[in-house]
Amino acid sequence: MLTDTGSLLVRSDAFIHILRRLGGGWRFLAGVIDVIPRPLRDLAYDFIARIRYRIFGKRDDLCPVLPPDLRKRFDP
Repeated sequence: MLTDTGSLLVRSDAFIHILRRLGGGWRFLAGVIDVIPRPLRDLAYDFIARIRYRIFGKRDDLCPVLPPDLRKRFDP
């Protein structure tokens, strides 16, 4: 994730940044998560990323990949 200032954030740092931008109670949660050392946060982030479909399910009808003949109809 690229921030407004041009910083590149990845994994748990990007997640914390998004929570802060949401505001409200999410900002508080971001502060709590931010005190956890980055290696542990990233480990938890990677674990959830690996099992996210088992937790939330997967829908095949979202964000379809267009076949090449239809892709030509749209501007890049």
